[in-house]
Amino acid sequence: MDFFQLWDQILDYIDQYDHPYYDMFSNEVFPISMTENTLTISPKNKRRKPWIENVYKGKLEKIIFDITGKQLSIEISDIMNQPAEPAPMPPVPEAGASKKQAASEAPFPMAHETADAPYENTPAPLPEPDIDDPFPKEAMPPDFSKLKPMTADEVPLPDIRELGETSLFDAPVRSEPKKRNAFLPNPVNEEYTFSTFVHGNCNEIAFQAAYAVAKTADHPDQADQKMNPLFIYGPSGLGKTHLLHAICNYIHENKPELSVLFVSSETFTNELIDAIQNHTMPKFRAKYRNLDFLLIDDVQFFGSKDATKMEIFNTFNDLFDKKKHIIMTSDRTPQDIDKLEDRLQTRFSSGLVAPISPPDYEICCIILQQRAEKLNITLPKDVVDYIASHINTNVRELEGAFNKLVTFSQIKKQTITLAFTKDALKDQIPLDNRQELTVDFIIDTVCQYYGVKKDKLLGRGRPQKIVIPRQIAMYLCRNELNESYPTLRDYFHRKDHSTVLYACERVEKDIERDPQTRASIEAIRKLLKQRG
Repeated sequence: MDFFQLWDQILDYIDQYDHPYYDMFSNEVFPISMTENTLTISPKNKRRKPWIENVYKGKLEKIIFDITGKQLSIEISDIMNQPAEPAPMPPVPEAGASKKQAASEAPFPMAHETADAPYENTPAPLPEPDIDDPFPKEAMPPDFSKLKPMTADEVPLPDIRELGETSLFDAPVRSEPKKRNAFLPNPVNEEYTFSTFVHGNCNEIAFQAAYAVAKTADHPDQADQKMNPLFIYGPSGLGKTHLLHAICNYIHENKPELSVLFVSSETFTNELIDAIQNHTMPKFRAKYRNLDFLLIDDVQFFGSKDATKMEIFNTFNDLFDKKKHIIMTSDRTPQDIDKLEDRLQTRFSSGLVAPISPPDYEICCIILQQRAEKLNITLPKDVVDYIASHINTNVRELEGAFNKLVTFSQIKKQTITLAFTKDALKDQIPLDNRQELTVDFIIDTVCQYYGVKKDKLLGRGRPQKIVIPRQIAMYLCRNELNESYPTLRDYFHRKDHSTVLYACERVEKDIERDPQTRASIEAIRKLLKQRG
């Protein structure tokens, strides 16, 4: 990516999230150059430099990191404020120089110079103004003495069909804003594609569903309405947003003529509030209801906003009736979103609800190895094993640990070894800070792994997304702590200890015949070993 493309994305980001400063950065600040670690910019007005240096430099560096995932420093140059060098004055001929020599040294031919006229380095005098008529006819004031007032019916009004490009009713002419990709109101990372998404047992359903939805852009006749809407849920940092970016990038590359809109719930809400305040709801609805693909990130925040819930409900129905595609992500299932109305829960759940679970050990190893290969870094096997064994609940946290390790290695100019890794990541992987393994800790770990609330797991409800984690928690408490069935009955608020007994037997059978259950149990045990 060159620095012009990067600057365009920075302007898009400022326009979306810090709009009051967009015009200034778009019209008065320009990118100059970019190296591996530095982006150099220059304001057109030198008075802007101290303000950017002290107020906005840190924000720009954070925006670059959010867009590219790389740390770039901002350097502010004065190159745009340096005055142009004055043009050299023509030499004055010395006294006694010949006419021919003076004429040959003149930078431009003299229009009225004759062979006999001496060369003069002074401008010709301006013509004297005509003073014969101090009040020429053109300067005389108009005669209003014969004007008569007109009635309202006599006043000619412009015909709308005869209006030219401008009229009295036009808004003031403003500079044409820089054209941006219509489908990028929120920045889309071009590196987030299906090929860069590491998938396995923990996220296979969500990956395949997202890929199938994206491919309907090429083959709309093969679209499966059972996948519309597609609702992807799971804890933060597991790749949900990556899949939304991947869908956008796939369609943009293969079917750029299709209208695709990717927004966060915050962007949707802010635009709705702005439309209500400025009485531009028709424009807002035209934007969101004339799409081929609508992708919304973090819809769990819709639960507490009444106006937003009504508008998203109507937008959803309009797109769904037109058989357009709706893809959403959340950190919980539709039924677990607080204050979300039943009608929205029903619509969000009417298609495919695909879970994403925390990555297992193998997925973490692959992610680390791919990142190392991309940066041409040698990552020893024992280092990969150490990081993947201890940080396996969040892909974002895993990548953060990798970036920290690489940065420390480059700063200290040391080779990455297991000992160096333990020292560099001691804040994220404590060496001697082990928590006691208890029933409550096992329950909390299971809830975190499956993305369910603890009060729901200990409650009376029996939806499958709650029953399975509850049974696994009972099984682990029985096997890891050797707690009695009556004790676990009380912990889990059951009426009879036979419920706990049945849960343990059921999980044992599932471990034998279901690889996914077996992988989940192993992943949770690694979490318990890491923290317990």
